[in-house]
Order: sequence, then structure tokens, then C-alpha cells
Amino acid sequence: MTAGATEVAAGRPAFAVPPADAPSPVEVPRLADGVELLGEYQGSGYRQPPSLVRRPDGQVIQMSPLLYLVTSRIDGVRDAETIATLVSADHGRALTADQVCYLIGEKLLPLGIVADQGAPVTPPTASPLLTLRARGTLLPARAAGLAGELLRSLFWWPVVTAVVLAIGAVDYWLFAVHGLGGGIRQVLCNPADLVIVLGLSLASAVFHECGHAAGCHFGGARPGRIGVGIYLVWPAFFTDVTDSYRLSRAGRLRTDLGGLYFNAVFMLALAGIYTATADQVLLLVIAVTHLEMLEQLLPFVRFDGYYILSDLTGVPDLFARVAPILKSAFPAGRRDPRVSGLRRGARIAVTGWVLCIIPLLTFALGYLLLYYPKVNRALWRSASQQAHLTTTAAAGHRYAMAALGAFDVALVALSLAGSLYIVTGLARRVTAAALGWSAGGHGRRLLAATGGIAALTALAAFWTVQGQFAGW
Repeated sequence: MTAGATEVAAGRPAFAVPPADAPSPVEVPRLADGVELLGEYQGSGYRQPPSLVRRPDGQVIQMSPLLYLVTSRIDGVRDAETIATLVSADHGRALTADQVCYLIGEKLLPLGIVADQGAPVTPPTASPLLTLRARGTLLPARAAGLAGELLRSLFWWPVVTAVVLAIGAVDYWLFAVHGLGGGIRQVLCNPADLVIVLGLSLASAVFHECGHAAGCHFGGARPGRIGVGIYLVWPAFFTDVTDSYRLSRAGRLRTDLGGLYFNAVFMLALAGIYTATADQVLLLVIAVTHLEMLEQLLPFVRFDGYYILSDLTGVPDLFARVAPILKSAFPAGRRDPRVSGLRRGARIAVTGWVLCIIPLLTFALGYLLLYYPKVNRALWRSASQQAHLTTTAAAGHRYAMAALGAFDVALVALSLAGSLYIVTGLARRVTAAALGWSAGGHGRRLLAATGGIAALTALAAFWTVQGQFAGW
């Protein structure tokens, strides 16, 4: 139920040294309120590890060491000449005041790092592919930090060892000795028990997020809020652990794996309750939680497995590398620093991931586009049927079944809205790419418009021939 345990690091490092006669836009610069220096990205997959700065809106910016040194010397008191002297001593290369002013005016000011009249009202933010949308807060940052502090002791190595051994014993007994037949029969005899399964699964998902917060706190970073949003077409919980970027690779991996570890702790608690009550439904919840954990390990969407792979390779925001890697595959492709700057091992790992994700995304998005009316027709019929069953159950005073039906209706409605959101988002990205490619050329603009109209016509013809508009 979690999608995205870490905010996306955005921005491209600036490596160029500015000209010595650069203009001077800011006399005594100061950082914007709330800007925080996170330091060097440890365990980086780059040959030259970037440094990280976080804005008040949570956006993390990657910087070259030189630009970070300039940022670290800005305090609202030092002028450009003083900053240049300090940075020259730190960097080992001479830097003039004009060059410092150039870096501030051309790099830091547009990013919203420096406060000035020329700073943008809304600094640029990344728009990552397949990210969490419509976020709401369940626990504010202070409450999430308190939960992390209270639960951090679960990461002491004796406790971790005991939990791993105990969950291994429980799994062996459950799947190899006892089985799930009793729980399945109980649910079939009394479908209302599915409400218990659903409620405990949601509780496990929330506790999963507490694991991310506790892992972040245990490493010395500050967890942010715990909330819920929409990922693809489903609701998903999330924890803002952007501050974990300041941690070592081991600390970030502990944060990534903290959710799965807390799922194991939750399952042990259920096993303990089962020993006291013998309620077979609890064992079914343990099995469902295992499936959720396996889903979380998928590295192809922004689940925990994605962030684990990102931290293992030392490359934040893997989806941002898809287009650069594809462009670099062509002989005449421009060498993007987001690819050429990677170490060999990291580049191989990320390229392999890209080669896996491209066919998966192509198939999924292609199927959704080709059968969009048919899929939504089926969802609409399912929602209508579930709404009728829910009304009937409520009229018959079967409130547990009515609650379960209402939940099903809500999920189907979210699927309808989510599929529309995905298609419109894809259309916006394709349109923006076409406009960027055809900018300044009437021939290209005509070709892009003709291609777009032809694609839409062909898609509409396919839908019509398949009869996907009938039966609504």
C-alpha cells in the first residue's frame, strides 16, 4: 500500500565554471528561508558524487561540489568577494567575485535557493514519471517523528535477529504444517470476515509506514509526514523520508527496508493473537501481508523495491535516466551527464533496469490505450453491480457486507478516475514533447500535427471496429 517512501531528488548538477567577466546580480546574497544543506550524496553511483540541497517545499536539488561550496558559504553577511576567497581555498582553484555572482544569478537564483527580487515566485519542481499524486496527511511530521522515536528500538540488532528467526519459524509452521484452509473456509462461510481481513491489512500498511519513519530516525535523519495519495489508480500510503538523503547508503537502505521489517513485526503480533484466540482469519491476514510484501519488492514502479535498487546503485530517481539512456543508445545520441557521469557498475545496472522497464511500460500503456473504452465499460458495470448489492445488503441490515461493498465501489471509482488520469497525463507529455520537438520549424509543426491526428483517428477506428463504444 505504499508507493514512494522517499521524495524524488531533482535537478542536474552544474559542472561548468563560469566566465571571469560574468555579471553581478546580487551584492550580499542570502539563502531563501527554509533551505537546508544535506551534504554529499553518500554511496553515489556517480564518478563525482553530487551534493544535495533541500528547498522548503521538499524538493531536493543535486549540485556539483563547486556550486555546493558556494551555497554553503552564503550566510546573508558575506559579499561575493568574501565568498570567492573562501570557496577558492576550499576548492583549490581560484574563483573571482564575478564568477560567484554568475553562479548565484544563473544557477542558484532560478532554482529558488537564494532569496532575491529576481527569484521565481514558484521555483521549478520535478514532474517525475509514475509518481504519487493527490497527497493528503495522516500524521504530520511531528507525530511521525514521535512514532519513529518510540519505535526505533526495534532496529537494535538483537531485536532484528529475533524477529527474522521468529518470522521464519511462523512461516514454516503456517505454510508447511498448518496451511490456510481453515481461514479460507471461515471466510467462505462468513464473507463478512473479509472486513476483518481488510481492516487488519490497512493497519499493517500504516504500520509499514511507521517502519520507514523509525528506520529514518534510527539513522539520525528526521522523518516527515505520513500520508495517503493516489498511485497509478490505487490509494497508497507514503512516508516523507527525504531527509534520509543525508544518510549513508546503509542508512538509506535501512529506511527503505524498514517498512517490510515492520510488516514482519506486525505478522508476529498477529501470530501471537492467534495463539490466544485460534481465529483462522488472522492466519489469512498473515498470508495476505506476505503478498503485499512481495508486491513492495517490485522495482519497476515506485514501491520499496524501486528505492532499494536506487540506493544500491547510488542513483536517485531511476525513471529520470530512461530517456538519457535511450538517447545514448543511438550512434549520434548526445552524451547526457546523467548517464556519462555514472560509474561503470551503476551504469550497467541502471541500463539493465531501463531495458526491463521499457517493454513493461510499453505493454501496459499500450493495452490501456487500445482497450480504454472496453476497460472502463467493465469497471462501470462492476461499480453499478456493486452499488446495487451494497444497497440491498444495507436494506437487509447486513451492514458488514454493505461496508465491504461500499469499499469495492470506491476502489472501482478510483480505478475509473485513475485510468482517465493516466491517459490524460500521457497525452500531456506526448503533446509537450511534440511541441518542444517542433518549436521554431513550420515543417516539423505540421508533421507533428499530422501525426497526432492520424494516431487519434487510427485509435478511434480501432475502438469502433472492436465495438468498445457499445454496451454502456
